[in-house]
Amino acid sequence: MKTIRKYKTKKEEIKAKRNNAKMFPIYKMFSWDLLFFYSTQYLFYTTTKGLTPGEVLKVEAFYPLFIIIMQLPAAICADLLGRKRSLVLGNLIMALYIFLLIILPGFMGIFIANIVYAFGYSLKGIQETNILYDSTATKGGEGLYPKINGKGATAYYILDGIASLAAGYLFVINQYLPMICCLVITVISTIIAINFKDIYTNKLEQNEISNKIKEYKSDFKISIKNIIKSKRLRALLIFMGLFNALISIMSTYKGNILVELQIGPETFSIINAVFSLISAVSSVFQDKLHKKFRNKTFTFLSLSFVLSIVLVGIILFGNASYMLPVILVLLSVRNITMSNYFILSERYSKNFSTPKTRSRISFATEFTTNIIESIALFLAGVLLDGVSIASATLIIGLVFLLLFTLVLDYMKTRVGLKPEKYSKNDIELE
Repeated sequence: MKTIRKYKTKKEEIKAKRNNAKMFPIYKMFSWDLLFFYSTQYLFYTTTKGLTPGEVLKVEAFYPLFIIIMQLPAAICADLLGRKRSLVLGNLIMALYIFLLIILPGFMGIFIANIVYAFGYSLKGIQETNILYDSTATKGGEGLYPKINGKGATAYYILDGIASLAAGYLFVINQYLPMICCLVITVISTIIAINFKDIYTNKLEQNEISNKIKEYKSDFKISIKNIIKSKRLRALLIFMGLFNALISIMSTYKGNILVELQIGPETFSIINAVFSLISAVSSVFQDKLHKKFRNKTFTFLSLSFVLSIVLVGIILFGNASYMLPVILVLLSVRNITMSNYFILSERYSKNFSTPKTRSRISFATEFTTNIIESIALFLAGVLLDGVSIASATLIIGLVFLLLFTLVLDYMKTRVGLKPEKYSKNDIELE
């Protein structure tokens, strides 16, 4: 496959790039994640679909594996359709996912829906960042990419706060109303995606599909080889896998904690709305955070997050209802660190790569972090089935404190250094 510029004149290309850059924050505001869904997801899974807290984590544990499996079909589809069409199709599939969640029953229903979700997410996830990168990157670097991407993230968190607030009240009226609103939002995202412009087009060569499968196998082998060879890459991916896993685990644990404290659906949604607004405010400071802590940014984020979990676990062993304000403050640390982590990890991984290695680095990142996340989620589900939420929270906090301590020590001499201090193998990936 050859990638060629779509526009014959520079003026047409600049106009298309400006159109994409202008629309992207609006698009990300509606489509970065599922509005109206996550604030009541735990209640929807447990109350409406009848899953136990442990089953919620177990069914979610398969999703990262589905993401890995769907990489090849999504990549082939993207090459055949191009960036814009792939993005539109990806959003349509996300709408189908929500529809399946509404109509299918129980554990297996969510399991089947997550397979569809993985394909849609894989298809749209790569293309939306590529469209922005194509439209903003300069010859010497990332250009306006982090600024525009961050602007969209902030707008999303604000809208998510409003949607989260409304979702709880809608859930009380009818448990399916938040899902219907989520479905409407995904349709809006699709309509916005239709208005993007392709900057480059793909010219398919003979035997493109079979070549793509060979390329996928080659990328898989090279990615594994790079992970084995590059301690720098390996350190970054292990850290990202653990951080992603902890974010997902605490999403379910947080819901379980609030239910155990007898928080009603309306208050449940208000709390989630406040958490989303905290994420929005926090994401504004991601660049300042990066400039202040530099190569210690991940250390600050991970230790702040994990220590807050340990404290929550300790408090839950006492009379937790009287300590609710303190618990909520500690749980909000997840949102503060998460909003900065997602933007900065995306930035660091792209800065880590070159045009030659970018796709292979992305593949290695998806493969490694998803495997780690899947294993951690499943084990956290087994743990929650066997012990109380207080014990499970404390155990998770202490285990991840140990893991982050080891990984951060491993990263110390491998991530965040000046280029001349890396070994040749750590810089020159295949």
